[in-house]
Amino acid sequence: MQFDFRNDEESLEALCIGVYWYLYGTTAMDLNGDIHKLLANLAEYRRVFPEDKPFIDELRGKLLTKYLFKPYTKNNEKLTWENLDLLVNFLEATGDYIDQIPHFRNFNHNLEDCLELTKWFCQNSEKYLGEYTINLEKYIESNGPSHIMEEDVIFYHGHELEYHLNMLGAEIMNRIYREEYGSRTRKAILLPSCMNSNSKKCQAKEDMLGDVCTFCNPKCKVYQISKKYQNHEVYIISHESTAFRNAKKEDKDELGIIGITCVLNLISGGWKARNLSIPPQCVLLEHVACKNHWLDEDIYGEIDKDELELKL
Repeated sequence: MQFDFRNDEESLEALCIGVYWYLYGTTAMDLNGDIHKLLANLAEYRRVFPEDKPFIDELRGKLLTKYLFKPYTKNNEKLTWENLDLLVNFLEATGDYIDQIPHFRNFNHNLEDCLELTKWFCQNSEKYLGEYTINLEKYIESNGPSHIMEEDVIFYHGHELEYHLNMLGAEIMNRIYREEYGSRTRKAILLPSCMNSNSKKCQAKEDMLGDVCTFCNPKCKVYQISKKYQNHEVYIISHESTAFRNAKKEDKDELGIIGITCVLNLISGGWKARNLSIPPQCVLLEHVACKNHWLDEDIYGEIDKDELELKL
């Protein structure tokens, strides 16, 4: 199967569009324009005023559950440019795909190729990546009701195909941006807060790009990585949405980053960095670790140390 994509990034954009259309197209076509604007504005307000997050999350959770959270139904509608606009509206309303949206708004390739590429992906992703998501459906069936009316209701119920898309997307991004990452004079490792051995007692100090370890606990994964890679900048990022918030021009010109994150944040995190002209490399957490979305209690995040070493 051959497609006339200009480069690997355009092929990733096409696959993302096709997968999201496959999963969310019917809901996107039914989304009321006023509801889209309200949810999109609330998501933006939440990013600008994080101190109001509890109130905004409660309101968005109710609206998302009522208007966007619908059972998957097969989408037989043609993907036109008008329908792509509706899909982008849906993605914007969820608040979970903000960093993908600029790529979709600027996309100008044949939309039929998006669907053909997605068809191929659907036929093959289970074969090669299904072993990593074998328990996903059972887990969501058992725990899904606990996230109804919650702000993460769409994110939490992500389809198996989205997990596979992010796994492949991370590999594509690593290849696309590897050379530029290697040319940067500064390198940073971004660690999720779940790798902190005890976040409640953590003594990390706030810095411009994230929290910085003060080496209070030798058993902490953040401590260990910060000690081992002292020629790198190491930051703790509490949430993907806060990453690079205070990045300055010199950061965008000099920095290359290794981002460590959960599967469903790989593409959005990679493009978030790329949209700021910071070339990323991605390393996947070995398992989910936080109670924010997945567990009753936090556990310590783990990574494949050899994979991190390889990316560095």
